Amino acid sequence: MDPVAWRRACVEFRLKLSRDTGVNLTAAFCDRLLDSTFTYEGGEQATLESNPGGFYSCLGAAIADGRRVLGVPEYMQAACWCFREAAEVHKHPEGMDRLGDCLYRGRGVTEDPVQAVVWYQKAADLGDASAKNHLGRMLVIGDARAGVAKDAARGFGLLREAVAQGNGPASFQVACCYLYGEGVEKDAVHGVSLLRQVITQQEGSTKGMAQCTLSVCYLEGDGVEADTVQAALWCQRAAAGGNEDAIRNLPIIRECNFCGKTPTHQLCARCEKVRYCGRRCQLVHWNRETDTHKGHCRRRVPRRAAEASDEDGASSPRAS
Repeated sequence: MDPVAWRRACVEFRLKLSRDTGVNLTAAFCDRLLDSTFTYEGGEQATLESNPGGFYSCLGAAIADGRRVLGVPEYMQAACWCFREAAEVHKHPEGMDRLGDCLYRGRGVTEDPVQAVVWYQKAADLGDASAKNHLGRMLVIGDARAGVAKDAARGFGLLREAVAQGNGPASFQVACCYLYGEGVEKDAVHGVSLLRQVITQQEGSTKGMAQCTLSVCYLEGDGVEADTVQAALWCQRAAAGGNEDAIRNLPIIRECNFCGKTPTHQLCARCEKVRYCGRRCQLVHWNRETDTHKGHCRRRVPRRAAEASDEDGASSPRAS
């Protein structure tokens, strides 16, 4: 871009950002922002000159996470403005999806879930995998706040498309569809298998959600044999990764199987699946006439490597 066009672009950027958001940046800081180069996973680069839609979408993401572009006041407001520039001016699908996310959550802009769906749909129509995941999830469960009626079959189809495009969060949602029979025939065993794949292949919050859900499967015996020890182990791993649901669930999962008190210190040595707060509860549960553990207890067999390994560095929840 020639110097005159570059200077014009910088001035327009400053004026539009100030007019639309009230965020005022210095000319030097605008120069630094607009001179950025962003690289996608496939190696494609986005600059203001070569790919303005992708550039504004990436710039907004960088401002939003606060790591690359520190010092921008009202950073989410500025980030949302960048997403809107990418979506409305340059018709970029990634910018549309991110603008939809801001509108849905009320981040940097007034919350408007209905308008968020409009942008999700536009991005999905242009093939954006993340938007398909967002729309698919809303359709599977229904979202009255966004005016989306439940259509689990259509939602499941969108999620499958997103998975085929490599979207990690969608792979977790597909696993949940199989677990709960949403949009597809219930197959909890296959759902658990997909959860294990997500745990192996994904990182961050998606992995944590899959670990937490697998913990619930073990707790309830859904798609896998009930095992409170494995439930606590996977819940502990999810909690260690910061999953808020797991952090709330962990104390409950560790409760005594008989009296519900915590902490638990006793583990059935025969099956290694049931926890007790002490020897007394264990004996009473074993010898009672109804709902006895004796009728369900089986001698422990070697666990699958995926269950026994401690790949995340979390120690076993078994009490000493």
